[in-house]
Amino acid sequence: MQKLETLLDELETAFTAEPRYFQSSESLALAYFGVGVKPILKRVATEVRRLLNQQYTLNHQDAEESVIDRRVELIHYTTIESVVSILGGTESLNDHIRTLGDNRNDTRTSERRETSSIRLYDTEHFNDPDEGEYLVRSLRLHEKYEWLERFHTPTAYIASFIHTDDNVQARDDLVYWRTYGNDGGGCSISVSILGKHVRKVLYGTDGSSRVGDVIYLLLGRLDHIVSQRELPRTIHSELSKFVWELLQPFLFLHKNHAYQYERECRVVMLLDGKSRDDLLFECEGRTNGPPRIRHYVEQEELAARNILVSGTCITLGPRVTHRESTRLLLEALLHTSGLPTHVKFSEISYRESQ
Repeated sequence: MQKLETLLDELETAFTAEPRYFQSSESLALAYFGVGVKPILKRVATEVRRLLNQQYTLNHQDAEESVIDRRVELIHYTTIESVVSILGGTESLNDHIRTLGDNRNDTRTSERRETSSIRLYDTEHFNDPDEGEYLVRSLRLHEKYEWLERFHTPTAYIASFIHTDDNVQARDDLVYWRTYGNDGGGCSISVSILGKHVRKVLYGTDGSSRVGDVIYLLLGRLDHIVSQRELPRTIHSELSKFVWELLQPFLFLHKNHAYQYERECRVVMLLDGKSRDDLLFECEGRTNGPPRIRHYVEQEELAARNILVSGTCITLGPRVTHRESTRLLLEALLHTSGLPTHVKFSEISYRESQ
């Protein structure tokens, strides 16, 4: 924290050194802010991000660069339809098999089929009403800092995983089957992802307090700068914009303590970092009611060929119907895509919901 405190001292000095700019016209104030203050704010932001990222790294006690570049095993619960889509789909598989035709006995390696990726869905369909707002509300930022302008939570796209903590039970767990595994009729996928792409979720006020010291130090010093000087309203807005742009990547890494059993970690992409032209869509028909329409994005880091590697597996849920047919389908999709992941059945005795 010492480095951050030194940078904040430098920031406050920048406001003190040339008070005449802030006491004259708004245009001069903004000009000096851009030249004399923003470069320091950039260094402050870099240090704040470094300190905060340590709290969300999966291996917090070893949050060094060499560690976040290692792969971590995570579990993703989903539906059978989703995993089939990730593996390229049945139409692609059937076309591939037909293409082999009379060349089935050809010893040459056939061309591998294209696969898809785990999708990052928009937060509109998430079940937590505090999504993206819990941290701000828990730390009471708007109550503590009156100059901090209100902020509209950006649209985020999230892929959710379970951090195993080296506990293989997570890939075949009753709680997750009921909650995320299509009530036992879906599957879990163990995947391997570079640690730098994923961050763990922190829960409740304890989770907020783990990053609160850094955030309060930053905002406390900004509050002192604002309260000690009559700054133009536009400078208040600039400082507010700086704060929110800095905190945005972390807003979706906090949830109510009621969800702490999830041991969730996430890959998060903000809308500002992805053009609307890159949005993809799905429309799921329903027997009753209107279809469910969702939009999503894809990342190369979550492509099947990058995360389904040797040692990973797909576990079919305890209530999957047509078990052998499902296993054969998934094994064929994996084989024709050249993916070494294996398929197994859940070992849980599953009691039907009443």
